[in-house]
Amino acid sequence: GGGLMLNARLSTALAIVAALWLVAGCTTTAPVTSEFPEPVLTPLNMTVGVRYTEEFSNYVYEESAPGQKSWIVQMGSANVDLFESVFGSMFAGTVQIDGSESPRALSRRVDLVIQPEVESYEFAIPTDWGTKNFSVWITYRINVLTPDGDLVVSWPVRAYGQSRHKLFNADDSLADATTMAMRDAGAYTTIYFEDEPRIREWLREQSAAARSPRRRSRAPVKIR
Repeated sequence: GGGLMLNARLSTALAIVAALWLVAGCTTTAPVTSEFPEPVLTPLNMTVGVRYTEEFSNYVYEESAPGQKSWIVQMGSANVDLFESVFGSMFAGTVQIDGSESPRALSRRVDLVIQPEVESYEFAIPTDWGTKNFSVWITYRINVLTPDGDLVVSWPVRAYGQSRHKLFNADDSLADATTMAMRDAGAYTTIYFEDEPRIREWLREQSAAARSPRRRSRAPVKIR
């Protein structure tokens, strides 16, 4: 009986310490590492120009409140690495573009342009919901355009990830949950890209144009 009571008291004490540490007035920085396996699938036979904006490439989420812990989540370079892996598997060729080329020049190099954005980032810590997990929700917006700049679709990709709370290591816990959410976004993009109605319609139109004898040939593109 005494042993059980001692264990219960110890568990309670540890829980209290963990809770106090989570809300202590300091800053936790969670740098997200680039650990994204490349999907295995048959790529679409096209070359895509991918534009990563400065905001996307250097994305940092910060959250703080008076008297509470501050949180900084560094996702920037991991964002680029994630979608480089995803788009590199989805398409026969990808090239990074910066938006400086004219539509005419761009249309000679790529069939489609994609510009991903981070629309929102949210997280919950164990003390928020009385769980032992960190939870993360990310919404990416995948903007798909023609080389001429006409919008094909602005597609929201919503993802979720969670990780167990590591005592005295909230930065790793939050980074792990963020990584899981990013992997979820990558998998969703890979699986459902061709099923998005406006993308499916655009692909159908391109297929019909390719069969037309009047279609002009495009200069060959060096595939990486």
